[in-house]
Amino acid sequence: MRIRSLILGAALTAGLGALSGCAPSSNDLQQLNQNQFVLRGMIASDRQQIDALQQQVRSLRDEIAEIQHSGAGGGASGGQIAALNKRISKLESEVGALQAAMPTIPPAPAAAPGAATGAATAGVATAGATPPAPGAAPSELQPTWPSDLEQELAAARDQRGAGAALFRAGLTEMKSGHYPAAVLKFAQFQRKYPKSPLSEAAEYFAANALYEEGKFDRAILQFNDLVMRFPRGKYASQSLLREAQAFMKLNDKIDARLTLQKLLSDHPGTPQATAANTLMKQLAASAD
Repeated sequence: MRIRSLILGAALTAGLGALSGCAPSSNDLQQLNQNQFVLRGMIASDRQQIDALQQQVRSLRDEIAEIQHSGAGGGASGGQIAALNKRISKLESEVGALQAAMPTIPPAPAAAPGAATGAATAGVATAGATPPAPGAAPSELQPTWPSDLEQELAAARDQRGAGAALFRAGLTEMKSGHYPAAVLKFAQFQRKYPKSPLSEAAEYFAANALYEEGKFDRAILQFNDLVMRFPRGKYASQSLLREAQAFMKLNDKIDARLTLQKLLSDHPGTPQATAANTLMKQLAASAD
């Protein structure tokens, strides 16, 4: 994973250098789009690993504090604390190594005149698609997760499998607007039941909860990770659209456009493709 990340990062930089001084073709932009998408997925995976390691460090520190608070002296407890500190040092070294080696995504070049419009037109949805609300601002399209949430809640009432209660608890917190609590419940669910058929939905709602909290950078990583894991999942197109909106919230128009292009390419004919086409036109207009 680490070697592939670094190689891909170098490939991105080299590809962008080759394009410097000339207008990139649609094929060039498509390849860069795909490379950046894969790299963001690798970064998301690395950050999740870092978060997990840091959580282990916090748990070990809590364990040390509990031993010290109990007032139990003697060589046995002292040896236990020393062993725990050794484990903490090892974990912190792993975190440092991951952080130091984590690649960065170089900025993408602007599309050639007319490229954005052409890419958008190629993926315009047709019959059966629901357009965004008239007059909505580019990053203010009404989210679909509330209606998705109602469907998941209805289905979750009859679920009795492993983790079903924890998943329902996350949905309930989400509906109540308790977004930090929802993120926590869904994160616990994903750690305990990573292969559950509910894993995609848990990550989707966790990402939306982060978005609603205004934590757009973390939401982007979650949405990107979901699409990497479930490229044809039932929440893939919703996640790509929401990811693009999060980029727009951060005023990152280049990555927003690249994400919308991927949505139009991979999920034509969906309501999200119609919304993506609208956002692409608005992004092009704002660049004029």
